[in-house]
Amino acid sequence: MVDISRPWVVDSPLSTRFPVYTRANVGEVSPNVATPLFWSMIGGLPSEREWKKALAEFGAFDEDEFRRDVIDIQGMVHGYVYLNLSNLRVFGVRMPGASAELMDRTYLGAPSQEAPYVPHPDDAAPQFTDRILKTVGEVFAVESRPDVEEGTRVAARLRAERPELASLSEAELVARQRAIMADPYAGQLRTHLKMVYESSLVTGAFDEALAPLNDPTIAVRLYGGLGNIASAAPTQALWNLSRMVAGSPEWTAAFDEGADGLLERLRRGSDAGFLTAFDEFLYEYGSRSTNEWEAAPATWETHPAIPLALIDRMRLQPADREPRQQAERLRAERERTTAAVRERLAEEPGQLGRFDAALRSVSVFMPAREQSKTNVIRILHEARLPMWELGHRYVATGHFDRPEDVTMVREDELDALVADPASFRPVIAERWEWYHALSELEPPFLINGEVPPVTTWPRKKDPAVTVVRPGDVLTGLAACPGAATGPARIIEDPADAAELEPGEILVAPMTDPGWTPLFTSAAAVVVNVGAQLSHAAIVSRELGIPCVLAVQHATKRIRTGTMLTVDGTAGTVTVH
Repeated sequence: MVDISRPWVVDSPLSTRFPVYTRANVGEVSPNVATPLFWSMIGGLPSEREWKKALAEFGAFDEDEFRRDVIDIQGMVHGYVYLNLSNLRVFGVRMPGASAELMDRTYLGAPSQEAPYVPHPDDAAPQFTDRILKTVGEVFAVESRPDVEEGTRVAARLRAERPELASLSEAELVARQRAIMADPYAGQLRTHLKMVYESSLVTGAFDEALAPLNDPTIAVRLYGGLGNIASAAPTQALWNLSRMVAGSPEWTAAFDEGADGLLERLRRGSDAGFLTAFDEFLYEYGSRSTNEWEAAPATWETHPAIPLALIDRMRLQPADREPRQQAERLRAERERTTAAVRERLAEEPGQLGRFDAALRSVSVFMPAREQSKTNVIRILHEARLPMWELGHRYVATGHFDRPEDVTMVREDELDALVADPASFRPVIAERWEWYHALSELEPPFLINGEVPPVTTWPRKKDPAVTVVRPGDVLTGLAACPGAATGPARIIEDPADAAELEPGEILVAPMTDPGWTPLFTSAAAVVVNVGAQLSHAAIVSRELGIPCVLAVQHATKRIRTGTMLTVDGTAGTVTVH
């Protein structure tokens, strides 16, 4: 029996200067226990180094305010990733026009009563004001992001130049991963992290410009229909493939036989047109997955059965559910809303100017932010594939039970693994047992200086919440306007996409780009977590799917089959 009370393989000491941590927001990005390879290769220090540089470049911190070679912006507690809320509060204190309370509302929904803000003498540092204001001026002067466009070209070039991984030695596979993570991954990650803060300036200014209108639904409508959203592009591509299936009796018959052996049946077919198009899809979008930052997630390229299951659901939808049609409808709605706002502000030229400037910045930064994330993930995919190849080889030689065993090895242990893979077999077995034991626990939402003993953490499967009853109205964050009524379908993993029937309400624990193609097959979407800039919000607005985020414990409180009305404008879920 593994002792879970000791620190996880990659745990790190928490900060005393910045003592408050939260699972808010980061729970969407990293919902599960972090594998040792993920935290040592991708998260942890590799991410922290670029994050500290991004904050310094933004102007809100000096790098020497953080501990050297220790994580301060993030946290790792018994395998769960945390975001440092104290650090965010200091950012709010130093940002002109912001505050620690504003950051609490942004990430927690309201100022924390459990861990209230306690000022530190170094929080309010006037020397940062001029640096931040310089960044603010630069952000609102931006009309395009050529750095992001260059990142797109870098990612495409890296994919095109991928060597035949099977021809590389084990040492060469490790060397390739390290080379990509050092460059270009690190630089593109820093660009993306800095853009996260820049985007918050833009959305803050936009909400402020709309505040006098006293109508929160306006912002939701204007965030939609932007076009050119990178994380929505795979959904249209999958839709096109689904239309190919729907229009072919041969391919329809292959799909009708079920998911088992589907790819083999398609390859045996007389018409290779679909497979050619599907291979092109995997080339372009194969890096996408759920839990996209992990070391070996089930990407669409490594696990093609997942996008095939998404296509299977889409082929059952009527033609008017096409994502492009929905996007065009939203663009028209956005133009009408924009005209209406300008008309209301016509006699207030100062406020109208602020609105126009903020709207222009939203149109630049929202697509650029999604493209930046897509660039980073596509580059990361090229660094992870050598690890998959290593895992498959060690399965073939009997050292591993499955390719994912490589994720139980820290990055700094890879050389030793290559030198003597047999010696890691007991280490990997123990770490998997430990990993699964931690995975059963619900980590604290907030940590204020002291971590509650892990032995006191509740179990995730414990009935800690009340199941909904007829008449209940759950509230969350309005993410995409519109309303829909239908039976709930609880889906914990997109791999279970085949369970989602047309007209059902998708209720999910979290969503990232690997989930979003399911949106087209759902009448509406309800998610446990999320914020206005989460991928679920951005993509739902682009696809025109009514969506409510941050409905706490939705997947536990709602049962499959429960009739719901989802109001994506009001941010409510009504139980019938």
